[in-house]
Amino acid sequence: MRTRLPRKPLAAIGAVLAPLGLAATVTVATPQVATGATATYKLNYLTLPNGTRVPVRWNGCQAAVTWKVNLAAVPTAQRATVLSETRTVVSRISSYTGITFSYKGSTAEVPQVGSMVKQSAELVIAFTSPSRTNYALAGSVMGVGGYQSYWVSRTVNGRTSYTVAAVRGFVVIDTPQMLAQTKGGFGTGARRSNLLLHEVGHAFGLAHVSTTSQQMYPVLSSASPNGMASGDRLGLSKVGKGAGCINTSSMPLKDLS
Repeated sequence: MRTRLPRKPLAAIGAVLAPLGLAATVTVATPQVATGATATYKLNYLTLPNGTRVPVRWNGCQAAVTWKVNLAAVPTAQRATVLSETRTVVSRISSYTGITFSYKGSTAEVPQVGSMVKQSAELVIAFTSPSRTNYALAGSVMGVGGYQSYWVSRTVNGRTSYTVAAVRGFVVIDTPQMLAQTKGGFGTGARRSNLLLHEVGHAFGLAHVSTTSQQMYPVLSSASPNGMASGDRLGLSKVGKGAGCINTSSMPLKDLS
């Protein structure tokens, strides 16, 4: 029997910043539309005011993406194991994207809607419970992941250029459900490592796919692949270091590395 455990991504948050040189006003923009080049991976795209659609990604040249973890809902005896698995997951995302990560230790933060602007690290992973967050950890949904992105425009001699970047990310996990319905370690099937890889994938620009052979398929089950599959890895490479540098110096949220 297949265990059906939906994993729900946050509708990627976008915001717009007034042209440089003017007073900056941040407002919530229309959520990005998920699309992609193949059936095995999908990226999140943002449509700019000029109609151009661009994939949302982190700055590939950032010195390091800082990250912290909240293990408060994990039983004390299991925290070392869960932390080790989490660090391995982030290390794998780093290898697939080429982006460097810097672990900054533990935190008591539990991501909430609107809280990413106040995070003490660029990525916060929280093992929590549905009552501690207002993200939709409801029913069989065990995890939610997403990011905060911005676009900045500059107009010079009548020509407007845009810069788009994701600058914060988060993952929240329904820990009691995770511990009851997943196994530890790495491998195929309903494992917490596969759950984490999926949600961190959302935080770094991947959307759900309809192909069951990929980790970004929205259901975690006994048939889930061992870690990120070929399409997942290809998608991460498209939004990683190889995609180039993004000048984020004018973004309202600064690089914390």
